[in-house]
Amino acid sequence: MASSVLRVPWCFLLLALTGCEPALPEDTTSSADADVALGKSEADIRIANSLLTRELVLNAIAANHDANEALSTHSLESLFDPDVMSPGADSALVNHQLRDPYAQRFMAYLVSCALGEGETLEWLNPFLSAGSQRSEWAGSAGLCPWWRTQAPGDACLRRVTACLLSRNNGLGYRVELSMRGEIREPAASIAEPFSLDPWSVPLDQVPTATSSVNSAVPCDSQTVGADRDCGWKMHSVGWCPANQTISVGAGGPAICPSGTPLGSSSEARMVLRVCRGIAGCDKADARHVASSQGCVPESTDPSSSTDTDPSVTFTCPAAGGYFTVMTAPWDSDVEGTATVGVSAGVQAPLSERAVYRVREGAFYGNLFGAEALRGDINVTVTLVAGSKDRYTVNRPKGRQSKPIFKDLYSCYDPGWVYGRAYATYRVCALPGTEEDCAATVTGPCWTPDASIARQCKTQDGPLLAGDGDFELCKDTSGRVWEEPITVYLNGACDLVDEQHRDLCKRWTEPPPPQETSRGKW
Repeated sequence: MASSVLRVPWCFLLLALTGCEPALPEDTTSSADADVALGKSEADIRIANSLLTRELVLNAIAANHDANEALSTHSLESLFDPDVMSPGADSALVNHQLRDPYAQRFMAYLVSCALGEGETLEWLNPFLSAGSQRSEWAGSAGLCPWWRTQAPGDACLRRVTACLLSRNNGLGYRVELSMRGEIREPAASIAEPFSLDPWSVPLDQVPTATSSVNSAVPCDSQTVGADRDCGWKMHSVGWCPANQTISVGAGGPAICPSGTPLGSSSEARMVLRVCRGIAGCDKADARHVASSQGCVPESTDPSSSTDTDPSVTFTCPAAGGYFTVMTAPWDSDVEGTATVGVSAGVQAPLSERAVYRVREGAFYGNLFGAEALRGDINVTVTLVAGSKDRYTVNRPKGRQSKPIFKDLYSCYDPGWVYGRAYATYRVCALPGTEEDCAATVTGPCWTPDASIARQCKTQDGPLLAGDGDFELCKDTSGRVWEEPITVYLNGACDLVDEQHRDLCKRWTEPPPPQETSRGKW
């Protein structure tokens, strides 16, 4: 997700405040953005965020009174799907507003929050030529799957709001995060969207990169060996104990040429790669630890054997840390299976709970409905005078000193040293000036000191003990919101740029993962 900074009182920490998102653009004529790269959701909601603050709060659908009301009172299919769209003023308006690239980005994230994994919503992209405009937005989190075919309802809108706000990211980084919360609609038949994944799959993209690592992309042509940078599978994440020499294998021994095999390979010769961190890597990447194609690497035997089964042995850094395991067939044109084994004392494979350990805070509110916006805000899309097909997006000029939406809020985990500063940096495009903010920071979600006001009633909701979700959180007027989403990060500084590293200081670091090694997986 994004980061947060309290504005003026913490300016001494930020110095020049460079590196933040720029002011909201005054020249609003623009072309379509690149495709949105969205994260995956397994049983849990482990999802990526790179929705810019300005795209969330100044897009021509959410920040247009009539389009926002239409969206919140209709099914998504009736507004966007060309096969079942209901003709009328509402569908005509929201599709007209899609000429704003911010609106397209907003809708991509909205659909990924509302619909489930494997679901898609078709729509017509006005930036494409006639006859080839059909496009799709993909579902992921499944927080309101019925919105596809019916009006969403208030609780659904608040859940999707929390999801969107938690994915707001002033820096535009693609950072994967763990979203946790509770569903308070027993009759809604949502299949446990907030359960936690027992096996956390590594990322196929580094947060500061704009695309997947090359190794995660299928090979264009037949390629063999462990040195290639294509056709690899993101297998699992483990924890490397401080200064310990460990081994990871898919049939190879810890020390060649003999010894007890770690794991196994079957159906074909397999190769193995280990990277530092929780994301995959290419061979020349600085995070690359080692790649293996067996004890006899020069062998051209395509079958699994004692000579060709891979293993990697390496020494963990002084502070310990995460490592990623990648597997692939030695020959990119064949299929094979790697059963990975690790040496004693290694925590692997890690669960979502063990990989995402830094509790950031909670996000809640409602950005939907006719009254959600300030009265003086209304983003429109108009035809450029004298043109047949050029449009301009009319957004507010200059910086906004007050949030554009009336009821968007966040609170921060008490583990941050500069909690309010971090939280404001997280939700504001211009944190040093308290301007262009997506939400109002209410205070600490929780505090062990009962004399200090807590924004949330509990710091671990009862539906899933131990997941650490803040529940029943208050806004600045004391109203309680029942649909907050609590965000966990892998690293405290995942959403902070280099200039503002003081903001991600924590009172204490979370302890290393404490999970029993599963041996082979």
